[in-house]
Amino acid sequence: MAVQAIDLQVDDVSAATQILSAAYGWRVLSDDPNFGELDAGGLRVMLSRDAMVPWGKLDGLILHHYVDDVQAAVNRAVAAGLELLAGPLRTDWGTEAAYLRGPGQLIVDVCRDV
Repeated sequence: MAVQAIDLQVDDVSAATQILSAAYGWRVLSDDPNFGELDAGGLRVMLSRDAMVPWGKLDGLILHHYVDDVQAAVNRAVAAGLELLAGPLRTDWGTEAAYLRGPGQLIVDVCRDV
């Protein structure tokens, strides 16, 4: 058994679907005003305005997206409209990493092992 999907609440599903696809190259599986889904290399990232259960705003979640070239991934994400929070930098645990925010409070760490 493995975690295969994560569902994130966003205000504008279509905009979030498109920006995540443009920023990280994730393949769009569904793009609807109320539900979007992307293939993030084996993890499905689902985007919803509402859910069948009550939930709050996204907080405390970082997706780690492994790439071959961190700077190129940062450039692509920033060009797509995401906010660079930190990096690229070398971590104490052996990665080159950069942290980006968007859409909403979603944080993505584009990283590679060094």
